[in-house]
Amino acid sequence: MKINRRLLLASGLSLGMGAALGTYAWRRGLRYPALSFEPHSLPDQLETEFGNFFYTDLVHLTANTSKDQARLYTEHFRAYAPEPKLNINGKGKPLSFSVNNVSEAAKLVLKTKASIDLSEQIEGITRIVEVKPTNQQFELHWQLPEGETRRFAIIGDTGANAELGACINRAQELGADYLLHLGDFNYVNGEYVKAIEAFNNAPLPCFVSVGNHDFHDNGLIYHHFRSEIGPMNNAFYVNGVRLVNLDTGADFFPAQSGNRGKLLTSLAQSPQPQIVFTHRPLKDPRPHDDHNIGGVGEVAWLTKAIKKAGGGYFVNGHVHHSAEFEVDGIRQYTAGEGLGHEDLVLQKQIATLLIADISPEAEIDFSWQNLNIPWAAHLSETHAKKLKRDGRLRQLEWYRNLGFINQGNFK
Repeated sequence: MKINRRLLLASGLSLGMGAALGTYAWRRGLRYPALSFEPHSLPDQLETEFGNFFYTDLVHLTANTSKDQARLYTEHFRAYAPEPKLNINGKGKPLSFSVNNVSEAAKLVLKTKASIDLSEQIEGITRIVEVKPTNQQFELHWQLPEGETRRFAIIGDTGANAELGACINRAQELGADYLLHLGDFNYVNGEYVKAIEAFNNAPLPCFVSVGNHDFHDNGLIYHHFRSEIGPMNNAFYVNGVRLVNLDTGADFFPAQSGNRGKLLTSLAQSPQPQIVFTHRPLKDPRPHDDHNIGGVGEVAWLTKAIKKAGGGYFVNGHVHHSAEFEVDGIRQYTAGEGLGHEDLVLQKQIATLLIADISPEAEIDFSWQNLNIPWAAHLSETHAKKLKRDGRLRQLEWYRNLGFINQGNFK
């Protein structure tokens, strides 16, 4: 039998290309659903005609998302950690920029070898910085005062309607310095935009994990998260405790691939007391349910990697309940009652959020607090859908009769 030489070469080339593609996919990582490559890391520098910016724990915003839409600034950034940093090389022109999501307690520290004429204005969690023309290089670093306990309010699965606002307000009432949002702020069309506006205008900084509904919804939509909220994997330190934001919005293959794998591998080089916060649980706290991370070998790899990095605490949403228990030596806290749906089921306010107090001695104290979502704030369309699906028509009629709701959402 004769073998066509051209066909043999083509077959060999196809096999080689297939092997190379497979190796690339294995290293970079695949996400599913929907099947796609893991995105590349976000940029950390920006060159403009006014100056070159090199930034840490900040995402550069391409649209004007500042609190005061009537004012225009040259550049806009959003912090995704409590102590962001900017290194700037001036080009002899005036500079102006805004930095959102910064605590009012953080102090701006300027490091420069020459005199810089700089002013900072604080508008809630937004900093507006103006710099007179300079050719100098300088560093801006927002730093928290030392020796103070930092309080984090933790909740997920809020959607972006009145429930999200109620959760943010409750966090402030409880004296939280920061809100950790565990994902799923996007359930229906238009909620991505509403949630981002709520986070940017909140009375306290919000650090956010990507949920499965934020990652994909009839197609991939996580680009909104990366361009307007921040990376889907990052770590920062508060009072000697490391807080690690991990992406579990969609499954990974292989489990150790992508930006998440790189982050956990690097953290294992320096084990620390830590709190991992993410969307999906290692294990569903409800008996006979498996609403957890579902990738091939993903839970086993994550558990091992988290232990190598220091173990500690694993905080998640996704399951619309509150619970805590041990998972293979890791303490898991599930705080996914952001919609307060069980309030409607039981006709009383039972939903809770999680509080984590981190002392200057790196001690962590967790406590559950009543969420107290006002009845008038239960406005998500998901309530009616779930009540109908579960056959709870009596509760649906009861809430409709209270007169708070938009009847269109509860038909």
